[in-house]
Amino acid sequence: MHTTRLLPLVLLAILTLIGIPIDSGAQGGGSSACGCSEQDKLDLESRIDQVKAAMKEYDVLISVWDKKEQTGGEPLMLNPYQRGQVQGAVNFKMAASGDPLARRFHGETYSNCEVEIDPNATPCLKGALEDHEALHKKICEANKGKASIFDIYAQIDWRVNQRMADYMKEEKAGYQIELNRLMEERKKQEKNCKKLIKLDLSMQRQLQGAFAQRERLQSANNRLESYGKSLN
Repeated sequence: MHTTRLLPLVLLAILTLIGIPIDSGAQGGGSSACGCSEQDKLDLESRIDQVKAAMKEYDVLISVWDKKEQTGGEPLMLNPYQRGQVQGAVNFKMAASGDPLARRFHGETYSNCEVEIDPNATPCLKGALEDHEALHKKICEANKGKASIFDIYAQIDWRVNQRMADYMKEEKAGYQIELNRLMEERKKQEKNCKKLIKLDLSMQRQLQGAFAQRERLQSANNRLESYGKSLN
């Protein structure tokens, strides 16, 4: 078998290895850690930094929009453009935080209340993403019937009836829940992972290259989807 064919298999094996929780009995007892590789530790610490950055930015934005409401004397409602502005500002802060070598995954709760978690998310990060989106799902299910009476086919997000400040407070609450889970996972690592698994330098580079390629493909796919929607 050619080397080029072996490489994906090797990378898959590595991904599997670093994603499998280490047995707690072998690592010191207690609740099992989500993973005991140096990459797992890096991922957790990086995501913690990103989540804290997001929460800090939401505090700033909430203050700004509260003042706008007070000045205008009326509630400021969410719309897709403003929501995109807020998400862009928060994503910028998150992108600038954390370690560039850390793996990053995402979760999303759609207007129909369905939740999607990145299928590549590792055990160390997946639970925190699920906890975060569970909050949005709960709020979505409680409000999805409040769309405009003109929205015959339920194509309009129920969030058109949500205040900007409330939307941002919900997002911050989601990140707080995620942070709580991330901190729990990190404590388990510190307690149970007496020795971290370290990949050799060549494997690290191959793995980083694979992640970078996946990110590029995901970015290209997102651009294509956005372009397709613009044509509809």
